[in-house]
Amino acid sequence: MPEQRQSREIRVRGLVQGVGFRPFVYRLALRHRLSGWVRNADDGVVIRVDGPRGQIERFLRDLRDHPPKAAHIYEISQQSREPEHDPEHPPDHPDRDPDHQPDHDTVYGPDHHPEENPDDRPAFRIVRSQSRSNRITQVSPDIAVCEECLEDMHAQPHRIAYPFINCTHCGPRFTIIRELPYDRPATTMAPFEMCDTCRSEYDSPVDRRFHAQPVACNTCGPQYTLLRTIRVDADSGRSGNSGHSGDSGVSGSSGGSGTTGGSGDSGGSGVSGIQAILDATVETLQQGGIIAIKGLGGFHLVCDAENDATVRRLRDAKLRDRKPFAVMVRDHASASRFVDVTPKETEALTSWRRPIVLLKQRQAHLAPDINPGCATVGVMLPYMPFHHMLFERLPDAVLVMTSGNLTDEPIVIGNDEAVRTFRGMADAIITYNRDIHNRADDPVVFVAREKTRIIRRSRGYVPEPVRLPYSAEGIFAAGAELSHCFAVGREHEAMLSQHIGDLKDPATFAFFEESVDRFCALFRVQPRLAACDLHPDYLSTRYAQELGLPLVQVQHHHAHIAACMAEFHLDEPVIGICWDGTGLGTDQNIWGGEFLHADLASFERFAHFDYLPLPGGDKAAKQTWRTGLSLLHHTFGPAYPDLDLPLVRDQQSRPEWTMVRQAIERQVNAPLSSAAGRLFDAVAAITGVCTQNSYHAEAPIRLEALADARTADAYPFSLEDDVNSNSGSTTAGHDGDSRPATVIHFHPMVRALVADLQKGVPLPVISARFHNTLVTLTETVAQKMRAHYGTRTVVLTGGVFQNRYLLEHCENRLEAGGFRVFSPLAIPANDAGIALGQMAVAARKAGF
Repeated sequence: MPEQRQSREIRVRGLVQGVGFRPFVYRLALRHRLSGWVRNADDGVVIRVDGPRGQIERFLRDLRDHPPKAAHIYEISQQSREPEHDPEHPPDHPDRDPDHQPDHDTVYGPDHHPEENPDDRPAFRIVRSQSRSNRITQVSPDIAVCEECLEDMHAQPHRIAYPFINCTHCGPRFTIIRELPYDRPATTMAPFEMCDTCRSEYDSPVDRRFHAQPVACNTCGPQYTLLRTIRVDADSGRSGNSGHSGDSGVSGSSGGSGTTGGSGDSGGSGVSGIQAILDATVETLQQGGIIAIKGLGGFHLVCDAENDATVRRLRDAKLRDRKPFAVMVRDHASASRFVDVTPKETEALTSWRRPIVLLKQRQAHLAPDINPGCATVGVMLPYMPFHHMLFERLPDAVLVMTSGNLTDEPIVIGNDEAVRTFRGMADAIITYNRDIHNRADDPVVFVAREKTRIIRRSRGYVPEPVRLPYSAEGIFAAGAELSHCFAVGREHEAMLSQHIGDLKDPATFAFFEESVDRFCALFRVQPRLAACDLHPDYLSTRYAQELGLPLVQVQHHHAHIAACMAEFHLDEPVIGICWDGTGLGTDQNIWGGEFLHADLASFERFAHFDYLPLPGGDKAAKQTWRTGLSLLHHTFGPAYPDLDLPLVRDQQSRPEWTMVRQAIERQVNAPLSSAAGRLFDAVAAITGVCTQNSYHAEAPIRLEALADARTADAYPFSLEDDVNSNSGSTTAGHDGDSRPATVIHFHPMVRALVADLQKGVPLPVISARFHNTLVTLTETVAQKMRAHYGTRTVVLTGGVFQNRYLLEHCENRLEAGGFRVFSPLAIPANDAGIALGQMAVAARKAGF
């Protein structure tokens, strides 16, 4: 008996436009012998299928389980419909929402290519989109070049060795879009008119390049140019032609764009033609040169990662003392020569997002100055066709691939800007004549407990939204100050910005202002409520205040916890454990070693690290020796200068010694801090691991790198209720009660640690014991909070929990103790995630 025929209308919501979804549906329907149509809608894709029930079910299963790699399906809903006997003239369905009514102006069907739909197969069509509202769909992040395009680059005559090859499955997206809808005229591909061959592919729904907005070839697309520069020798003041590089306005490249013009004053000569450019690039790298290469979201500075002298020169040029450089290698096998790579890390490394993955270094294969004092190295694989072409010529190379900027400034995106910035540091500049509209640094991730966790969310991730279980429409969240990102709310989605940086840098703040305007315009968001930090001196706070909107100010660590709650759709009160380096508390002190009982609307401070004076204020965050001396004074009292420790002996010879000692002892210009990040700084200084942070969190990173995983014991600590009502340690609870906050004292730990140092205990053992102490106290305080509040859901967040040793041991210990543990995955645990938490709290407080 024939299977009963059905007709269903299927709505797919999510990131399903610009990723080859309609051709995928077309091919899937033909495979399952279904008739009907597919079209884009404002919030996704609408599909109509007619056929036997079993075939429809199998179609739905494949639709859900095997979508295009860059698609992100949020929801699939379906309704039964009357069969469409004539798809060109559908019957009227008065019960149907008008937005569901398709426009049957057929873009593609069996009449276009009969060979794809033999007579015995049902008809399925791709029909034109019909917009009936002001809503828009998602914008895809940039996608690494796919394997099919890499094969085409060696096979298709018009794309042989074409370094901008792309299709609906790969290529630039967010970095080139100016406005929606996502059509070629709204991107930086607008100046490049498609040739007839590209046009035919663009118009064919069964082609991988159907409506691929950046589609191009050697005939009609963008081109690279290499500019030879003149570099001044820093030691001798002599100048000389360095031998390579160019700007896209130097020699005649096809197309054009607003920032690609003149480099006639660059003091060098140009090289055009991809093969000649690759020849010059390889020669420069092999001779120990540095090259600035334009990527998807900005320029990279590139050199041989095994040439110590060149790496050192790059550090000097970038004013980057010890902060680790990321490297790029050809493939997984190349990476395995010098790092350990687990299957989960391989998955992240080879994903279409192509992030930098922090991997454990196995041997001294790289120049020592790549990652001084670190146990890991950031590795990424090629994600642009140019990268693959370069590694075809240098298959065994390990290349530094670091952001093209001066330290703390935004990544350079303009060609003329690149010439001005890099002519004194790079031996060559490689540009192309397509604009980058939206800056996007390379993303950074690490894997802990078989879960990939984001440290820097940018290219490949932005502007993918975070889905929320409540509306955030019209909320602007200003974020924090360091590692800055902001967010805008659109319906039930938080649109987080790309990595912005440190807002105290004027160029970075200008980038922030520009990006806010672009996000609001791109996603058609009109802010009606602003959220920001409590700190009055944060530039993000001032910006939010100046918008003139209703304002919700959110305590820094409450926002951290709320961000993780928003990511996992947690609505119940949680034990929020938030450790970082700073954040203004409600008592006007600096917080950062916090145990909060929190929901989205409020929190109670249950416990915190003991307050420690920071002599010199912000200086102590960089000069960790100051914090180390303060912790010694806090533990040993006025006799601490008599301790037989290198830190004490070395600092007494400093000109600032007397002033710092007075600041500590008199607590003058020494704000109080409970921050876990400063505790790490102090221990790193006392042990001699790091007395000066040359970049953010250097001391904690070096301390973690030393920890001996075989060491299981820990140092002692003590807990005490803070009965000082003026300390700010109590915050109104949910029931209106308040309780003295528990203070975690580290005097016993410091005494035992100093004793270990004086006995000559190895530093890896001391580091492990310190880490284990924090793990033990986390479990101890969490158990007390469970007993007090009755909750067993724990959130671990804040930048300190990017420490893999600490995170893994805390999660393991808490889960073994019966807790449900959540820590950020898709959102950074550092301050880049703050904006999402601000938005979540603002939405709850505003009654959204």
